[in-house]
Amino acid sequence: MRVVRYYPRALAGDGGMTNAVRMFSHALAGLGAHTLILHAQTVGEPPVEPGVRYELVRHRHVDGVTVPVALERHLAGADVLVLHSAWTVHNVVAATAARRLGVPYVLEPRGAYDPHIFERRRLLKSVFWRLAERAMVLRARAVHVFFDSEVEHLRRLGYGGAVVIAPNGVTVPDSFRWSPGGGDHVLWLGRFDPQHKGLDLLLEAMSLLPPGQRPDVRLQGPDWRGRKRLVADLVTKLHLQRSVSIGPPVYGDDKWRAIADARAFIYPSRWEAFGNSLAEAAHIGVPPAATNYPLAQHLAAHKAAYVSKPEPAALATVLQQVTASSAADTGHRARALVTRTMTWPAVARAWHEQVRELL
Repeated sequence: MRVVRYYPRALAGDGGMTNAVRMFSHALAGLGAHTLILHAQTVGEPPVEPGVRYELVRHRHVDGVTVPVALERHLAGADVLVLHSAWTVHNVVAATAARRLGVPYVLEPRGAYDPHIFERRRLLKSVFWRLAERAMVLRARAVHVFFDSEVEHLRRLGYGGAVVIAPNGVTVPDSFRWSPGGGDHVLWLGRFDPQHKGLDLLLEAMSLLPPGQRPDVRLQGPDWRGRKRLVADLVTKLHLQRSVSIGPPVYGDDKWRAIADARAFIYPSRWEAFGNSLAEAAHIGVPPAATNYPLAQHLAAHKAAYVSKPEPAALATVLQQVTASSAADTGHRARALVTRTMTWPAVARAWHEQVRELL
């Protein structure tokens, strides 16, 4: 199979999407597929990997919007084009180019059609949906989602076509494993966007617990638009200074060590595309607790996580559950599930089989 992935920031970005494009392509190469990654910006030399090539696509800027130019010549010979994210003009232009050549395309929105995300800047998205996004989605050969529960998001939008279901991949060093009795704190890792990540809900849940029953909670990650200060202020307002600490982001081995040393992992997001941190914690075997977004629902269906509604009282209950001694079994089940189904080779195999059948 000849796969073309178009993502302008495939070499310039430093987030989950950039990593996913590269890791997905590398894993597909292991199955005999050949992937061409089209990008707009270059930082250093592209990685050299068997079965994966990178090509720089010329882009032009129109009224503050970046669009690809002459994309058709890069698509010649492709079996399928994969477009990443959503709500972008460059994806609409790329899909139009693919249709002109008769190349089927698969959309990989990575949670971008979740109703919560649609509500953010709803007016602008509603206009863009009517003018461009709707036609692009309805003409897609398939839409790739992570879990079954996301299919309903597409149906609400009027999409009734094919769906490819495969989770995101997770890569964790084998040397890091959780062991019961290691740490005595509950860990959260992520971007300090309190409304999206539900940090206000978590802190309110902590305030509902009697002081003697509150676990120690550590919040670590990068600031986001100055919101870290707001979280610290809320800790003070709720008199949680003895139970909640706020720390810097951690990377590399420091991150894996921080996860492995925790008693439990908490992820209280109001919504989430995937939530790599929760999957990484589950991979290590840390007992996970989260609000009922798709990945958490998937884990809970296999008795591999404690899940609640995004409400303080419900979160208070799962905090107590995930810190109980019996939670160790939940962590073991989480590790078994994630290591079996969410490694990049496993994810690529599931995607490859479904897309090959569609084509």
